[in-house]
Amino acid sequence: MTRRLPLLAALLLLAALAWLDLPRTLATETLDAALGDAFSAFAIAKGLNASISVLQSSTLDFQVFQLSVGEALDPANDMIERFSWVMFAASGSLALQKLLLGISSSAIIKGLLSLACLIAALALAGNAPRWRRAALRGVLVCAFLRFAVVAVALASGMAEHAFLEAPRNQAMTELRSSQEQLETLAEHRLAQGEADDRSWWEGLTDRVGSLVDNPVEGMTERFDALTDRVIDLTMIFITQTMLFPLGFLYLLYRLAAAGIREWTRPRRE
Repeated sequence: MTRRLPLLAALLLLAALAWLDLPRTLATETLDAALGDAFSAFAIAKGLNASISVLQSSTLDFQVFQLSVGEALDPANDMIERFSWVMFAASGSLALQKLLLGISSSAIIKGLLSLACLIAALALAGNAPRWRRAALRGVLVCAFLRFAVVAVALASGMAEHAFLEAPRNQAMTELRSSQEQLETLAEHRLAQGEADDRSWWEGLTDRVGSLVDNPVEGMTERFDALTDRVIDLTMIFITQTMLFPLGFLYLLYRLAAAGIREWTRPRRE
């Protein structure tokens, strides 16, 4: 009985910790911050898409030939559109995690864990090895349901802060700057109208500056740089909202399975 006292104390402590709301509060704050970043990236993507759509409608008249700027912008616009889909999926993943977090923090799950801990404590205090193993298995299952989503959210948040926050902020800043510049160009294009394409092109070259050496090559180079930032953000958000949570959840599952096998295997009394 003396050897069981630490486990009895741990079970009673776990029964009390099941009702502690601090881990859920921290996990909710982490998910809310990630959702804010995802929404910001989605808004930038839609803004870029709208500005590029305006610029795509432009046709430049060079007397002997006409150049459709939209043809040069098609690849960038397609990439931005797909990036908006990724951000929508990332937001959905985070919203699902918040939903599961709310379920795991419900009174039903808390009560089940506390009840499982009390039953296991009674089984340990008695002399019923078969019931003891089943009770400990139930405790681990209920603890997984109660704390797995919380642990995954907190672990993903710490991993994101350590590895992804700096490159994400840099890429977001560059994308936001590009969005502002393209919005200025699009507004100028709409204000100027279709009548004076030569004047619009001069305004465009003034804003883009040294990046534009000729109509097609300069625009292509500029949007190639924008596309690089979009790819970087795509990989960052996929890792943050999907790969990290799934990886940590699988790790917790393996640890819980190993704990069940270790705690419930027959032992000599």
